[in-house]
Amino acid sequence: MGQSGCPLRGLLLLALIGRPGCLAVVQISVPAQVEVLLGSPVTIPCTHSITGSPDARLVEWFITDRDGERRRVAYSEGGRGGVDQGTEYSGRVHMDPDLSLVLPKADVSDERAFSCQVTAGTAGSAEGVAQLRVYEPPEPPALTANPGILSVMEQSASEIATCSSRNANPAPTISWFKDGARLEAPTERNDDLYVVSRSVKEASGLQSVSSTLYLRPSKADKDAQFQCLVQYPLPRGQVGNTTSERFSLMLHYFTENVEFTLESPVVIKEGDDVRLRCQGDGQPEPEYIFYRVQASQAVELATKQDGVLTLPSVSRANSGTYRCQVLDFDSPPEVQLEKEVIIHVNYLDPLTLHPGRRVTVPLGGDVTLTCSGQGSQPPKLVWRKGKERVAHGDTHTLHSVSYHMAGTYTCEASVPSVPGLQRDQTIQVTVEGKPEMEERPTRHQLLAEGQRIQLTCSALGHPEPELSWSLPGVKPVVSSTGSRVTSEVMVEVTAALAKSGIWCRARNRFGEATQHFILEIEPPAATPSSSPPAVGGSEPQGGSGAAVVAVVVCVLLLLLIVGFFYCMQRRGHLSCGAGEKRSLTPKEGGAEDPAVEMKTDKRNEQTGLLSPSGGGGDGGHEC
Repeated sequence: MGQSGCPLRGLLLLALIGRPGCLAVVQISVPAQVEVLLGSPVTIPCTHSITGSPDARLVEWFITDRDGERRRVAYSEGGRGGVDQGTEYSGRVHMDPDLSLVLPKADVSDERAFSCQVTAGTAGSAEGVAQLRVYEPPEPPALTANPGILSVMEQSASEIATCSSRNANPAPTISWFKDGARLEAPTERNDDLYVVSRSVKEASGLQSVSSTLYLRPSKADKDAQFQCLVQYPLPRGQVGNTTSERFSLMLHYFTENVEFTLESPVVIKEGDDVRLRCQGDGQPEPEYIFYRVQASQAVELATKQDGVLTLPSVSRANSGTYRCQVLDFDSPPEVQLEKEVIIHVNYLDPLTLHPGRRVTVPLGGDVTLTCSGQGSQPPKLVWRKGKERVAHGDTHTLHSVSYHMAGTYTCEASVPSVPGLQRDQTIQVTVEGKPEMEERPTRHQLLAEGQRIQLTCSALGHPEPELSWSLPGVKPVVSSTGSRVTSEVMVEVTAALAKSGIWCRARNRFGEATQHFILEIEPPAATPSSSPPAVGGSEPQGGSGAAVVAVVVCVLLLLLIVGFFYCMQRRGHLSCGAGEKRSLTPKEGGAEDPAVEMKTDKRNEQTGLLSPSGGGGDGGHEC
């Protein structure tokens, strides 16, 4: 702020010459700094006051051009004003009613000092200066990392990456981070860590900066994440920032540690595929040489880039010591580059059976089956027949064998501590003796002669029995399974077969057995119309229970109806006149009307049965 007044306050003295005292003063207030974003409008105020008796005032705005000369760009006097022509602000600025200077669109070149001068005639003049600051955030940072492989054995720092930030105002600052921690890198060159920064002013007036990081890497940096941070000032004291993408280093370092392990499976058995993995911590990954150590001598097996040795379908002969050697010529002599692994392959020998793979036992005899096996560990033995477990241990004894005990028995051997290690062996037991007929239904009831029926006969025995039927000329269907033989015939039933039955005979060299089939033909059932049931309750011959019940119900209903009419007649509700009775006599009916005569006789018979005396009774009450 500038002002005009008394000398003690540094003001410009405006007074008449030779007259003591202060008669008029000009005071002005201009902000020391005005901030604006690039391309935005900005107003620079010029607040002033005049005390005393001011004359006409003149407000003027000045700049210092590129040639260093002070030039006016705008003015206002006596209510009239304008913009000076021939300056770099001609057509770019104007003054508002309160005499502030207005720039509709700020540019980088506007970052300079603007002076406001107020002149009030005999009151003198005063001037204030405002510094305009124009801000522009930079573009997103561009990162260029070193694509090569960096060696940790270098004795000086290597170029790591360059971070660039373009088109900002004022110039931004760049800093580096490793795993989120700021690297305090000096700008002086050294063998460990430093940065080299560059700054360029673009034709637009904006500024671009770059920073190159130099670092002597170590093995600890193999998994480190690097990035750069760009910070730039904004109006009102704010600070903006933006970060680059993260990147890691491609390092070359020697092997310090070697691991040689059995990858899978943990417990090995014959037939497994075994994987051995050798892993060194050098970068790039070195080559690996695998050996089989036998009798203190190493036999080379393979050279691998991935460090994996596969032994397919191993046997007990693959048990032993295996060695891995890492080829890394950069490693110092004190680093152990060889490791060994011992593998043990579990096995189970084929099983031995006694008395052999096949055994024949007489029917009713005894036999003992024995199974033995050896392996890297004692096996557990189990006997099975089909899916059924029949015994534990190395022996299984069959007492009083029957044909149903014949078949295939399996001895299973397993080692519980080695999953999947097992063997099995089978023995075929054959039971021989005379045939035995299998129990089947032998009595069959048929509805009529001529009906066809299928008969099945089956027998057990060894040697396989021969089946025959007591039916001449039939062609049976024969099938056999194991020690069982089955024969099927289709028979048309006759009275002779029903009387004699049918025989099935089974025969082998040890003897024979027979089975008798009985055929019964049911007599035809009597119908109720041809053979009415006796009222006395005797069961009708050949009738069914349902027919008997129906006949009994009909008789009971008939008795109820007759009893009803009898009671009504006794009470006088039903009267029979002499004329009605006479109309039913044989005299009036005529000899040629037998139907009427039969009805009359039957009616008289019923009347006699129902009369109280068992005979004719009183004619006046009969119907």
